[in-house]
Amino acid sequence: MKTLIVYATKYGSTKEVAKKLAASFEDVTLVNSATEQIPDLAAYECVIMGSRITAGMVDKSIKSFAKENEEVLGQKRLGIFLCGLQEKGEKEYLEANFSQALVQKAKAVAFLGGVFDPSKCGFLAKAVIKKVAGLSEYTNMINEKKIADFGEQMKA
Repeated sequence: MKTLIVYATKYGSTKEVAKKLAASFEDVTLVNSATEQIPDLAAYECVIMGSRITAGMVDKSIKSFAKENEEVLGQKRLGIFLCGLQEKGEKEYLEANFSQALVQKAKAVAFLGGVFDPSKCGFLAKAVIKKVAGLSEYTNMINEKKIADFGEQMKA
């Protein structure tokens, strides 16, 4: 099954999750929607979208991609994953960022965790994460089991 994983990342953890997810598939293309051209969707049977959550919102390039390609995505084996440090609110994040039809069409939807690396963040980002998530040191919350389960759901 030819698979396209379209992701957007700011500090790298969504890219890390996308790469781990890509290991579940034999014929896969990874594309950072914020910096790379997205190939023609007609060439793919399966499309997976992933983004970090910042203040409840996905990256604008993923949101635009989903909106502009909603009809085509609705005809594909579709997956949506979110990355971040707080899993609570997953349903609200999906509702705020994607159409209900797209979310319902998705074969797999999951919150796969994230990484807080203070060495990659500016002062404001560190302050917000400390206040919201209570983190001040390097923290890896990427969920390997959920990534594997997501890959299996997409292939089933």
